[in-house]
Order: sequence, then structure tokens, then C-alpha cells
Amino acid sequence: MPEIWRDDSPGERRAAVVDQGKIVEIHIQRDAHWALGERGRGRIERKTPSGAYVVTDDGAEFLLRSKTADPEGKTVAFEVTREALAEPGRWKPPEIMLCDSLPPQRPDKDAVWDNRLSALGAHFLPRSISEGFDAAIAGQSQVGDVTVSFQRTKAGLVFDVDGIGDAFGINSVAATEIARLLRLYQVGAMVVIDFVSMEAKAQRTQIADIFDAASALDQRPFERTAVNGYGIMQLVRARPRPSVLDHLFGTNITALSKETQALWLLRDVARSSGFGPRTVTARPDVAQLLDSQKWAPWRTEATRAAGADMAVVADEKAAGYGHVHVAQS
Repeated sequence: MPEIWRDDSPGERRAAVVDQGKIVEIHIQRDAHWALGERGRGRIERKTPSGAYVVTDDGAEFLLRSKTADPEGKTVAFEVTREALAEPGRWKPPEIMLCDSLPPQRPDKDAVWDNRLSALGAHFLPRSISEGFDAAIAGQSQVGDVTVSFQRTKAGLVFDVDGIGDAFGINSVAATEIARLLRLYQVGAMVVIDFVSMEAKAQRTQIADIFDAASALDQRPFERTAVNGYGIMQLVRARPRPSVLDHLFGTNITALSKETQALWLLRDVARSSGFGPRTVTARPDVAQLLDSQKWAPWRTEATRAAGADMAVVADEKAAGYGHVHVAQS
């Protein structure tokens, strides 16, 4: 039976489905965002011909895609039906449906996360899953002589296939690897795959069948086209949550978002050892985020885990996503 490796840290929860020692799915939930299934209360800010925008007291905006008879300014209860989605250059607001009332107690982030993992039906082990992000950060996976490159766009995720040898052999490897990556990073919405072109229709059909077979263990349904004469295949599946790539890069294309950099630095603080205070060095925009009032609870959580105080230093020349220094005491 697959295991679940939990890798929680201040402001971010991670988990991986692990089968025979290999990470096959990665799931992420971040405290800065409303999660699928969370319930809340907000004010109808403005109505549209097909729905309305609802705003909470803390300024979060939600999209209601169904008409409502309630007037602007009325306070309503809602449930999140799709989380906020980051795409290159823009954020898409979370979507909601209206509820008759809120439950007596709103579930906290831990309860929402536990419910999500319980649905996976396996026991939990505390283990790091950082190795699972390598291909995502590189934007590339190498399988023998076959290279699968990928990049997010506003329209969806685009894969490019290249390699040494005959086209059918290259595409056979790539089809299996792309199915693995889509499951690993929980990618939804539109996906475009640019296989090496093949003239024979029978071979193109075989490649699509290989992809389908490799996708059999991914429980998320999808629809796809055939592989056309130019080697292009498109597929689409539901996208109720951000993919791992959306979480990592936010509105950037290939650079880690400032939210990701800040969360990874807090993770480093929480897991650092030693008795001296921690100094976190980060780029100015990341340092500003870390020092913000909104992030105070996660700073507190990180310093509590480290058992030491924490200071944030802004440095334009900070390498990577920054670093954490432990003073000698």
C-alpha cells in the first residue's frame, strides 16, 4: 500500500504519495490562501451579469459564478469550490458557492489538510520530500537519451520532446514520463504536448495509448485529442487547486515566487540547529514579505521550532532564495 510522507513547516504543508519508495504525487497547501472546501463569510462587493464578487473583512476577493438575488452590500456565507490560481503574469481569484449558513465552527487549516490527506487512504510518515521538486525547478526531465522540457503559460502547461533515435522510440519514453510528471505535480487545466512528429497514423495512435496506460494510476479523469501529424496532443482535466508548479512559481514563469522563497526560508529556520539567533538574508521583496504583519504567525511558529530568535536582513545580492545563518553562542 502507498505511504504518505508529511513534510509540514510554518505556513506551508506538503505531502507526497510514495509507492515502492518513489514519490508519485506531491500535494501542497499554503496558509496564505483559502483552501478548497473552506467556508467563510463575506460581503457582496459588486454584482455582474452572471454572478458577483464577494470580499471578506481581511480584503480577500472571491468570484461567484452563479446569479444571486442578494443585493450588493449583503453579508453572505460561502464555500470555496476552486482555490486561487497563479498563472504567468496574473492571479485568478478563488471561486465560491453560497451557503445557507456557516457551520458552528469553521475548520482550521490543519483540519482541512488532514481531511485532504485522509482521502488518499494511507498512513502518514514524517519525511522530507524536497527531492521531488528537482524536475519542477529545472523545467526538464531526462530519461536516458530523451529530454522532456516543460513551461507554464497563461494558456496552460506546454511540453516539448527531444531525443536521440527514432521518433517512435523517443515518443514512447516521453509519453510515459509526461504522464508521470502530470501526476507528480498534480497538473490540471490545459496541457499541450509537442512530440517528435511521426508520419504513420498507427504509430501516433500507439503513442496516445501508451500515454493513457501510463496515466491509469492517476485517479484524476482527463480528456485528450489524438496525436496529429505535427506531433501535437492536447489534454485537459479539472483544476480545483493550484498545481505544484503554480505554488512554486506563482505569477513568474521560471523563477521561484517571493512567497515560495519566504516559505522555504522559514522552513530552514524551523529546521536549523544550534542555540544562537537566526539571521535570515533574502532579497528585499522577500524580506519585506517575511517582516509583514500577515506573516507574523508563521515567523513565530518558525522561531518556536528553532528555539531561537530570528532577524531578517534584506540584501539585493542574496544568492538563490536566500540563506539562514545561526550565530555562535
